[in-house]
Amino acid sequence: MENASKALIIAGAILLAILIIALGVYIFNQARSATNMDDLSNQQVEAHNATFQNYEGTINGTQAKALIDAIRNNNQRMPTLGQITVDGVSGTGLKDNAKLATEKNTYQPTSQYEVSITEYQTQDGQYKGYVTKMKVTKKN
Repeated sequence: MENASKALIIAGAILLAILIIALGVYIFNQARSATNMDDLSNQQVEAHNATFQNYEGTINGTQAKALIDAIRNNNQRMPTLGQITVDGVSGTGLKDNAKLATEKNTYQPTSQYEVSITEYQTQDGQYKGYVTKMKVTKKN
């Protein structure tokens, strides 16, 4: 009888150890997946911004028109915090599609334009780090 009770105590200790190890592995996996989500978020920001960063520098009028189209598409599908404002040739603070269309029509294919990103979203949240403001100036 004494040996049976010792065997039960040993079996209980082994089961408890297995339970503790399994819990540790579960917590480790949860923590690792949380850091992977941060990496995914950073990759999304980089992918989004790459669309607009490709236009930075000196571009021709045709590329400037393509940039405005990309900004218009972005602003149609993004909420206010993810929209991009343009300080352009025809005015500043251009955000709605009608004003951006007017801006696009001012670009001449043979002219040169200087494009720069002037602001990124700084508020915490889903769109932190996204491009929010660009400047387009005509080069002489």
